[in-house]
Amino acid sequence: MAAPFFYGIFAGALNVYRDKMKLLIKIKYLIFWLVVYSVLYVYLQTCCEYHFYFIEQNQLFQNTWFYVAEHLSQPGGLALICSEFLVQFFLLPYAGAAITAALLTIAGGLTFLLVKRIAPKADCLALCLLPVVTLLFMHFNFNYLPYGTVAYLLTLLVLYAVVHIQGFTVRFIAHLLSVMLLFCLAGPVFMLYALIATVYELLFQSPRRYLVILLLGEGVLIGVLSVYFAINGEYRLAFLPDGYYHTKLIPHSVIYYSWCSLLLIVLSAYFLQNRKPVSKKRLLVETSFFLIAVAALLHWGITTFSNKQAEIVKRLDYYSRTEQWDQILQHCQGSLSNYLHICHVNLALMQKGELGDKMFSYDQRGPEGMVVNWNKTTSVSVLLSDIYFAMNLVAPAQEMAFEAYIGAIGEGNPRILKRLVQTNLIYGAYPVAEKYINILENTLCYRDWAKAHRRFLYRDDEVANDPLLGAKRRLLMPVSTLSLLKGIDIELQHLAENNPSDHTSIVYAGALYLLLKDVQAFQSLIEQYFDTSALPSLPVPFQEAVILLAENTPAYWERFRIANEVVQRFSEYKKQVLAGNRKGNANALSGSLLRSFGNTYWFYYMFK
Repeated sequence: MAAPFFYGIFAGALNVYRDKMKLLIKIKYLIFWLVVYSVLYVYLQTCCEYHFYFIEQNQLFQNTWFYVAEHLSQPGGLALICSEFLVQFFLLPYAGAAITAALLTIAGGLTFLLVKRIAPKADCLALCLLPVVTLLFMHFNFNYLPYGTVAYLLTLLVLYAVVHIQGFTVRFIAHLLSVMLLFCLAGPVFMLYALIATVYELLFQSPRRYLVILLLGEGVLIGVLSVYFAINGEYRLAFLPDGYYHTKLIPHSVIYYSWCSLLLIVLSAYFLQNRKPVSKKRLLVETSFFLIAVAALLHWGITTFSNKQAEIVKRLDYYSRTEQWDQILQHCQGSLSNYLHICHVNLALMQKGELGDKMFSYDQRGPEGMVVNWNKTTSVSVLLSDIYFAMNLVAPAQEMAFEAYIGAIGEGNPRILKRLVQTNLIYGAYPVAEKYINILENTLCYRDWAKAHRRFLYRDDEVANDPLLGAKRRLLMPVSTLSLLKGIDIELQHLAENNPSDHTSIVYAGALYLLLKDVQAFQSLIEQYFDTSALPSLPVPFQEAVILLAENTPAYWERFRIANEVVQRFSEYKKQVLAGNRKGNANALSGSLLRSFGNTYWFYYMFK
């Protein structure tokens, strides 16, 4: 009687011990993935905060059943809808990093579960970080859609579910259905699934495994038919992760890394399934080796694929969109070599009413720093729309807004939709403005703005009384300036001729002439408009230019009421220039003048 009693106690204690060990192992895994999530979140929030604000502007999710149903009827619709739904929250602080870190961590966790299903005894946490790292590389690129990561997760989820099926016949039928299902719900990843499922069945020597070749055949047939019936425009968009990238661009090969890493992991799991247990010391060495390798890969990827210069532009873009002009000026001190940075500086100065007086307090590099050359990209089109709108050139602002809207990666750009609403309200094109307002009212984050602007529809009196829209409407040119055929400077002067009180246009025109070093055109401008309501007094850089164009005619200075401080400063500048010329060291002269006169037009004219 005693033996069975003690045996029962022993068995019960053993079961309790096993349960505790399983729980500890689960807790270990949970802690590992929580650490991974935390590291990803901190890194993304610290280094990529403004990248997520930028990404949010490239997609537009509408909260309507019609919008959702329309997308679900397309291949990959579910993954696309889910990603757009998540991306709309990137507008909120910290949300972009939190959501992206969660997606990447889930990708790693699902990969780990899949490996554990294939090789239950394998301890390969570090290996499962490969999809996390390779997907992270793609998230650095604003032309990549998070839609691709959501589709990747769906593939892992379906693969994990199907490999649990025991019987080959049922599992094979599930594979066939899954390929079609993923095509419908997640897009091009159906081909990744077909490849992984085929490799899995061949490696594990399933009965009648030759049948799995049909999975690849099914995948090829689906892709070919999707191109034939114009569901996909190109074969690469049908079969490859290119379908999750800007369709007009060819992605870097890094986009294929996550797909290749999953295939590598499945192969590794196959070879690890029958591996005998190793000592803790060896396991620690192997894990450390894999972690170091992943860390090296991560460092290489961050160095190669993250773009610090682009992150600065995204920061400035965010400040411009939220009208944080002082933040733009604060972050653009010192030497500037990027015309996009300089354009944001000059836009901020104009919005603060300080362009004429302070433009040379910041690094200027020519007229491209005032109006950057259009390269047909969405980001430059958005910036030019903002610049033209600030110049009161409504037609070019609308043209650039429309170009940006056409070039948007996703379903639209909310910032550009707002600009199109404004310009069409200014022109009185109320039906067009109403169309764009309807779209914005379907969004979560922009519906309030849209509802506030609905009151202007078909109400000329409301538009006329609005400080922004009314002022822009009163400045409209009688002839369209859509193509700016005569040049921006001429159009700005036409604005001033039709609206004598338009100070902004003349300051912009004068600033352009100064950056062009076209002192004759500048002279004609100030002689025509000085002491009028458009130019009642000259900003300091304009006064400096007057001295430069009539250095030996002080009487001419008096006509423009040049300040004594400006005259005295020019005398000191000239004295230092003559002294430096006698020494014959141009570089030393430039350096010494930069410290004292770097914020003057004289220095710009002479050295830049």
